[in-house]
Formats: sequence, structure tokens, C-alpha cells
Amino acid sequence: MGMELFDTHCHLNHPDFDADRMQAWWRAREAGVTRQLCIGFDLESSRSAVALSEGKEMRAAIGIHPESADEWNAETAATLRLLCETGKVAAYGEIGLDYHWDTVPRSRQGEVFREQIDFAASLSPALPLIIHTRDALADTLAVLKASATAAPVIMHCFTSDLKDAKKCLDAGYYLGIGGVATFKKSEEVRAAIAYAPLDRLLLETDCPYLAPQYKRGRRNEPSYLPAIAEVIAAAKGVTLEEVADVTTKTARGLFGF
Repeated sequence: MGMELFDTHCHLNHPDFDADRMQAWWRAREAGVTRQLCIGFDLESSRSAVALSEGKEMRAAIGIHPESADEWNAETAATLRLLCETGKVAAYGEIGLDYHWDTVPRSRQGEVFREQIDFAASLSPALPLIIHTRDALADTLAVLKASATAAPVIMHCFTSDLKDAKKCLDAGYYLGIGGVATFKKSEEVRAAIAYAPLDRLLLETDCPYLAPQYKRGRRNEPSYLPAIAEVIAAAKGVTLEEVADVTTKTARGLFGF
């Protein structure tokens, strides 16, 4: 078998894929993307992520995104627990803080974030956490530190600079690298990639969002993941095969594939 890549953050459960979901999955296979983690961002998408998960190729992450924080309550938690009991859930998220749009009060976002970290630990202390943070890194890191979580932490969609990368790496976290790293003006992101140990980096598309430079402005999909691996290889001065081998091994270890 040739090079294998692992998309650790995709939203094939998103309505944008309703017309060609299976075709997108096959295109990913043809591009060498053999495994995918389908991410929930609210209750409905958490259900659909689990429904899509099958075999060795796809698993789900479940959780309530900060912009959907008003959905979080005891009934939602009970439903998420039942989803976890299907055996198809490999991570909890995406959860965190988003101060960009401020659609939900920051105090409520923080409360829901803290409660979900505790809730994920009640499902399994080792269940990896997929963290969404936008314009809120300092507060996000403070909540994680205060939680003293023992779970692996993945900083999804890392698009910041070397200084912020060091903060995350020093805390023991992983960096999810996506399409933004391929943008022409993302020199600071690529500098952070060059600094980070390769085994602390994960590949992700975040599809249908944030397509890489060569597809920018179009719907993103898992088959575009090789472009992200290529940028990491160039930034670190290693082969594409090494990026594929190391990032896939890391992801399989984290998510139990």
C-alpha cells in the first residue's frame, strides 16, 4: 500500500456534502487519505458524525462548539453519553472558546467549556479533546490548565505564530495543521510548523471550510489533505513520506485506530 494520510478534523457530516458525500469519501481514498475523524459541533452534527462512522476508516468526535453553547444542558449530555456508548467515538470536541463573533456571551462559553472537559473525562479520562479557539487563546489555555485534564489535547486549526505554538507545545498539546498553512501570507504559521516536533503535528482539512491555497474559495474536502502534508514537509525539510508516516502514526495512537 502507498502513502497513508489521516484527516483528523473533517466535517463530512456537514450539509455541504449532502449531494456527494460518498463520492468525496472515495476521492479521499484515491488521494491516500485512508482514515478520517468526523467532528461534531452541535448535537445534530454529533449524531450524524457517529452515524457516518464505520469500520477502520472513520470515527467520530462529539461535543458542543462554543457558538452552540446554548445547546449544552443535562439532556444534551445524556444524549452525548449514549452516542459515546456506540463505540464509534474516538475524541470529544470540538469544544472551546470563540471570541470572534461573540454570538454567545463569553462567560457562558467558559462555563460550557469547563463543564464539557469534566464531562469528557467522565466518558473516559483518556478521551482526546479537540479544542476550538478563535481570538481567545490565553483564556483557552487558562481553562485547560485549570482543568488539570489528563486527556490528550489537540489545538484544532492552529493558525498563530511561533510564540503561541511554544505555549501549546510546552503544555504538552498537539497542533492541528490545516489549509491556512498553505496560504501565501502564512509565513508565521509555517515558522511554527518548522519549530514543532513532527510527532506533535496532526493533519486536518476542517472541510468544508478553509480549502488549501490551490483550491481556495471552493468547498474543502478530505482529498485535498496532501497539500497540507506537502507544506509541512517543505517547512520542516523532510520528505512527504516522513510527514505521512509520522502524522498518521501519531493520529492512530491518539484516536485508537
